[in-house]
Amino acid sequence: MKYLICENEKPLIHVSSGHLLNEGCFKHPRRNLDTWVIIICIKGKLYIAQDDRRYTLTENQYIILFAGYEHFGFKESEEELSYYWCHFRISEGNYRIMKNDEIIHVFDTKTIVLDTSQTENPISRYYMLPEYGDISANGRATLIFRQLLDLARKDHYSDMLPNYALSLLAMEISQECIEYHFQKNIKPSNPKMEKIIEWIRVNYNRRFTLDMIAKRFLYNPEYLSTAFKKYTGVPLMKYVNKVRISNAKRLLLESSGGIKEIAWEAGFEDEKTFLKRFKQQEHITPTTYRNAFSRTKIVKK
Repeated sequence: MKYLICENEKPLIHVSSGHLLNEGCFKHPRRNLDTWVIIICIKGKLYIAQDDRRYTLTENQYIILFAGYEHFGFKESEEELSYYWCHFRISEGNYRIMKNDEIIHVFDTKTIVLDTSQTENPISRYYMLPEYGDISANGRATLIFRQLLDLARKDHYSDMLPNYALSLLAMEISQECIEYHFQKNIKPSNPKMEKIIEWIRVNYNRRFTLDMIAKRFLYNPEYLSTAFKKYTGVPLMKYVNKVRISNAKRLLLESSGGIKEIAWEAGFEDEKTFLKRFKQQEHITPTTYRNAFSRTKIVKK
């Protein structure tokens, strides 16, 4: 794994962006660009290599393609594929591509030095973008990307708006990266809770209750609720609703289905419950949310 590290005092520069949709048999072309690229997979699988390191991107995973590095598709997508993409440049300033052993030192010391003439600076002054990773289930990064696409297609008073949206996306990914490494070093993982979290991620659209999950994983419901909140900071069923709302937001933007249909696909019992939970979490209605991000450049290949 490699990491792009660059100063965040100036925004990244948006070059172009869009949303690729393909019904199957898509293979990414072989290229070597002078721009950086970030891709977030929305649906399906993207088989892509960077300097012969092969990655299979699935839903809610991303890759950073480095400027000057050759990248190419090593296999055709066999199913429907959907992903967001953005080409960008780095503002004037230092940047560096770090390897795993170097980044471990950064997290141990919480400081970065990009060249020998520079003093140590806190990591808060930098974007820290892993070459490859997972997007958090909270859906913030995907939403920011959607906002970026929307801004890039609209006439606006300042050409800087897409740059700042892109920079916010880079900071969100950096935040998740930093939290992951710090939590990994400080907080011991609980395999049983992680197994439940993964089960929820895969099965969020099924109808189930706390008692059903407890029975499946051989827990007392009250104990499971307490243990899950202690581990994640969120009650179990509230966590389930957050995952469902996150996926409902994606469906609102990626499909033309009605609110009732989306509520059912996201795992809610009925439209009324969905509307209530959505407004509690997002403070707007699903329709308002959908209309706010309706303009996107879609490329079919």
